Amino acid sequence: MSDKHAPQDTPGPQSDEVLAFLENHPDFLQHHAERFGLKNSAERVVISLVDRQMLELKDRTRQLEARLQQLVRHGEANDLIQARSHQLSLALLSARTLDEVVSGLQRCFAQDFELERMALRLWHAHAEGHATLYSGRSDIAALTRNLAAPYCGPYVNDEILSWFAPMPVLQSFCQLALRDDSGETFGLLVLASDNPERFTFDMHTHYLAQIGELISCALTRVLS
Repeated sequence: MSDKHAPQDTPGPQSDEVLAFLENHPDFLQHHAERFGLKNSAERVVISLVDRQMLELKDRTRQLEARLQQLVRHGEANDLIQARSHQLSLALLSARTLDEVVSGLQRCFAQDFELERMALRLWHAHAEGHATLYSGRSDIAALTRNLAAPYCGPYVNDEILSWFAPMPVLQSFCQLALRDDSGETFGLLVLASDNPERFTFDMHTHYLAQIGELISCALTRVLS
């Protein structure tokens, strides 16, 4: 027995044929919206495949433009850091004494990096005659030895904080360990800012590490 109401297995168009038809007739769904239970109204608008593809392309373009702008900003920031580091290198190369190195650092950080608050402490034997720079505290030397990379963040211990004037209130710090050719620490450079976003935990420290190496080299030269 056969069922008159059973569905017939008649071949229909393949999906790629349907897609090809819709691509060639982008207004088909728009014209037959009522038949498919759709309404072309303010609440729901039938969009052709071509229009949808254009919207997706525009969205991807906006994403790429935003990414490109971000890369440009990063590139400009890196160029600025390199220019400032170059000025610092020139100042350190021209310094012949410890006092000239210190004054060069203060000038470059203030003028080029806009960092007027800097503290330098050394425990090198040849720095003992400089009362404002020399530090014999073992806790500071131990802290510096533990700095495998520049520290950036809102915290310093009370001793380091005492190296700065009480006002303005400092909210972010960078600590750079100074090392000689053998890798032994002989000093600590601290940069401070009242801007909490100037030195943060998540910032990259590649350029700061290079600056620490430059300063270490210059100080080693004048202290030898």
